Amino acid sequence: MQTMGPWRAVVEALKAEGVRCVFGLPGNPKHLVYDLTEHSDIRFVLVRDEKAAVACAYAWGRLTGEPGVVFSNPGPGITSLVSGLLEATSGSVPIVAIANGVVQRYDGMGAFQELDTHTLMKPVTKWSNRVTDIRRVPWIMQRAFSLARNGRPGATFVEIPSDLSAQTAPMSAYVASVARQRCRPDVATIEAAASLVQESKQPVLLCGGGSIIAKAHAEVENLGMLIGAPILTTPSGRGIYPEDGPLSLGQVGLYFSREGKAWHDGADLLIVVGSRLEAFSTNSWSFYPKSARMIRIDLDPDALSLNWRADVDVVGDAALALGDLLAELERRRYPGKRQRVERIADAGRRFAEEAVAEARTTRSPIRPPQILESVNRIFGRDTILMKENGAADLWCYYWPYYRVLDVGDCVAMGEQTAMGMGVIGAIGAKLARPEKQVVCFAGDGAMQMSLSELATAAENRCGVTWIVLNNHAFGWVQYNQVLNRKPLIGTGFAVNSDFAAIAQAQGCHGIRVVEPGQVDEAVSRAKELNGKGVPVLIDAQIAAHDYYQGFVDIHVAQLEHHVELD
Repeated sequence: MQTMGPWRAVVEALKAEGVRCVFGLPGNPKHLVYDLTEHSDIRFVLVRDEKAAVACAYAWGRLTGEPGVVFSNPGPGITSLVSGLLEATSGSVPIVAIANGVVQRYDGMGAFQELDTHTLMKPVTKWSNRVTDIRRVPWIMQRAFSLARNGRPGATFVEIPSDLSAQTAPMSAYVASVARQRCRPDVATIEAAASLVQESKQPVLLCGGGSIIAKAHAEVENLGMLIGAPILTTPSGRGIYPEDGPLSLGQVGLYFSREGKAWHDGADLLIVVGSRLEAFSTNSWSFYPKSARMIRIDLDPDALSLNWRADVDVVGDAALALGDLLAELERRRYPGKRQRVERIADAGRRFAEEAVAEARTTRSPIRPPQILESVNRIFGRDTILMKENGAADLWCYYWPYYRVLDVGDCVAMGEQTAMGMGVIGAIGAKLARPEKQVVCFAGDGAMQMSLSELATAAENRCGVTWIVLNNHAFGWVQYNQVLNRKPLIGTGFAVNSDFAAIAQAQGCHGIRVVEPGQVDEAVSRAKELNGKGVPVLIDAQIAAHDYYQGFVDIHVAQLEHHVELD
């Protein structure tokens, strides 16, 4: 037993949990920061806004599989966490948020920055708790970490009222929380799934974020190669398989590639791995193949029959479930379908060649495909794609215009698609995986929401590259006005930011690109500087409303049916 205060107990918990970074903004350093620096080697990463702390922790949790840790302060410091925690819980990313709270002894009396945090956090986290007795801190921290990483991962929240910081109590040595647990599916469901696979003539593997969480990379590839199924993903599932591999045909729903959609629409079996099939991934559930049956594999029983009823529901860890399915097919002497693999590879190769040819046919204003192809070619392998949310940067969602070349090297937002989190999350991604390169394509709208954190990147020598696809507007919103022939009010920027100058002013390197001939030089310079720990922002001036044809087709169809896709 050792006598200590609540924040020292928190630090002992963080040490035992293997935490390497805490992202946050202190109100008074006596809450956490003093104990963290005096009693641990854990790095405190100072951000400029609490919302940025969650964005960094989100990227950390996604890339490491371990909870990203956030620290914040009472009142608005806590409310600033809400959007990011909602994104993490909906996107199945583990985060533990810890906050200094309002004094307990004045609870309900109109204390400064008073807030009912439990009610606030209940819908956006898996679990929240307010410390009322400091002797409970070890149990609360264990619970927060265990729940954040187990089951369907998500955010948890712990509040320690500020008047408890001066108290001390004897506490036992902290014991680390329960590691991520994996469960195997029922044998009968695996047998039923194997029977559907045997009968299928055109199966498709559709992988969501759950396949990434389960680290089912090898199992997905092995099953796809055995049964001759293309690998399609949701945005969160991207990175389960290298996108220059023979089975890759891109993403689904709004992000369909031409070849991926053609193969998918002719499928007679969808094997859905670790996806809730929510509206945004599926274009509001409008994409289901007419004659396909479904096998659905998910760790979370709540995902079953959430929106579509599968023919076979398999509850279990994705890697274990796919491993069992492979073993059952082997037991049945299932013949490999190599001819289908060759057809998929040929279709993907031809389409990739078309995309590269299109990207290299340059014109002014600069087209996004040229920039994506340049980054993909020059940065190459070991490059994490940090995704943003907007119309212009959606080009990087469209395979094969940008290809994620290595397993795990992609971070997408969850179904909330909070703008600005990708820009800031690039910092957390680089700190989580310093051996990797990190690039983020962002629209000028999202970039303006995140500019204060460029200094955070410079301060921490995070060699990341942001490419701002600058069309002087909130392009997606404005595109709806264009389609509906409405005035362009409230969507364009009459005064836009000089992003390159702002980057320079905050300790980064800024490059403004106007002509196609400047693109390769700018990208090469960015890579060079990143290698020296210098963050780089490339401000690329692009044409307004230059989108992938599939994006245009979907919006036109939605308009014809009097439904807008937000």
